[in-house]
Amino acid sequence: MSAVQISLRRAAAIVGIVTAAGCVVVPPPSVSELADARTAIVQAEQAGAEQSARGELNAARERLAEARQLLPTDPQLARWRAREAESDARLAQATAQDAQARLALNERNLTP
Repeated sequence: MSAVQISLRRAAAIVGIVTAAGCVVVPPPSVSELADARTAIVQAEQAGAEQSARGELNAARERLAEARQLLPTDPQLARWRAREAESDARLAQATAQDAQARLALNERNLTP
């Protein structure tokens, strides 16, 4: 076998491996990932994010809705949107808790 033939076979093998790797199926977001995002949104709402972190909370809601809509057509993107929704909700919750802590500190400092 010539060096050219060996190189061609190696190239063909590499192309085959790369092609097979690209065909790996990404599982859709599990029910728990969507539920985790929804739970994070509820927790942010309970922490008062509607008042002090409305933008982050709305972003979380929109991304969760988008994840649900994308689920049948683009499961990989739906998974990302569900994770983004949870992150946005956690940020909204933390922002709301920070606002409450600052308010409590201000009230404490104003009390003689």
